[in-house]
Amino acid sequence: MRIPTKLLLLVGSLIFTLLLAEGVLRFFPLLRPHPRTYVGEYGNQPRHRAVVPDPVLGWKLRANPPLINAQGFRAPFDFHPNPGCKGIAFAGGSFTYGVGVSYEKTFASLTQAGVPGSCAYNMGIPGFGLDQTWLTVRTQALPLRPRLVVVTFVSEDFTFSEEAYNPGFGVRPVFKLAEGRLVPETVEDRPSFGVAFLQHNSSLWRVVQLADRTLAHRYPHGEWWYLNAAILDAIRDDCRKAGVPVLFVYVPTRGWGAFPSLKAYMFHNQPNFVDLSNGEFALTPNMYLSEGHLNDEGHRRVADAILRWLQQTLPTFN
Repeated sequence: MRIPTKLLLLVGSLIFTLLLAEGVLRFFPLLRPHPRTYVGEYGNQPRHRAVVPDPVLGWKLRANPPLINAQGFRAPFDFHPNPGCKGIAFAGGSFTYGVGVSYEKTFASLTQAGVPGSCAYNMGIPGFGLDQTWLTVRTQALPLRPRLVVVTFVSEDFTFSEEAYNPGFGVRPVFKLAEGRLVPETVEDRPSFGVAFLQHNSSLWRVVQLADRTLAHRYPHGEWWYLNAAILDAIRDDCRKAGVPVLFVYVPTRGWGAFPSLKAYMFHNQPNFVDLSNGEFALTPNMYLSEGHLNDEGHRRVADAILRWLQQTLPTFN
């Protein structure tokens, strides 16, 4: 049976339109194919000389006293349980670490200065995703028996949670949801040939993914959101079992401000939460370095918000 000419024209027009769209989209760097990384695709050889592989967290900072302590964190002292000190453990990525500012100007150090008798454990490590922050809380922070855990994150930390490799730092732990539980991904979780081909070659695929992620920032749905929501749940559960309060702090970036889905999650679960995208302590454009991280003023604003929360929620802490 002969295929109708109109159908051939329709299919041909559709193919031409898709190819044309692919060609146009490739002129925009953000929309070029950006394949997701999976377990087993890369060896664990970090490119950054300042980090060393870690079997649990993915990587840590290379010890360099007094800048980096023996445990691989940014601090002039090693971290040990200290019942005589009000321990505050800060977990997160490069914003918690304090890229571009001196140690004394980081919000962890400023918080310590604002709480007499406290000691801040700055466990922020550049490149970390929300999942690595969770592992930091579980394996590094809680064993110190702190009085408070502060988890700070930006939107990009949610995206890192889907990646098994960071080009600047090395192989990272990655999880998936299986029957509602977080379990490690394996080589068996690599995508099919068709999906892998689209990830590596299609700008249209990239556009659809970015659009879906943007929508997930506003309306909770999809793998990206539910994976990270489960990680937030895990952080809350671990801290609850240890009897340690946890404070979540959302830091907006120049690329992403308000996070309605996160706000709805926090409202529903009612954990301790500070949202720096709005309100009295909202970050302003002058509080960022030219490369995007917080400057001295930005860190001061975060510390002020944490100190205000402590004053209002845990007045006996001061």
